[in-house]
Amino acid sequence: MGIDKKQIMNKLDGLSDDDLANIVRQIAECAGVNPRRTEQAVSDMSKLRRSLGGMSDRDLQNALSMLDEDTVRNIKRQMNM
Repeated sequence: MGIDKKQIMNKLDGLSDDDLANIVRQIAECAGVNPRRTEQAVSDMSKLRRSLGGMSDRDLQNALSMLDEDTVRNIKRQMNM
């Protein structure tokens, strides 16, 4: 996918809570996560940001590999990558 954790974390730090929540919703929908669980996850953005920050490079690559190319491209666009 060509994205490293440091690059992602720097971009995430610059996103508003609303923008990050929208990206998480998009990823969750693509992964088939129950919308109620998704809303529960985005209800505490500080916890979500800490969780994302605690991901290893491998965790991040595994998560991205589960998404289709269109979703990854859209996320990159939203994050100006």
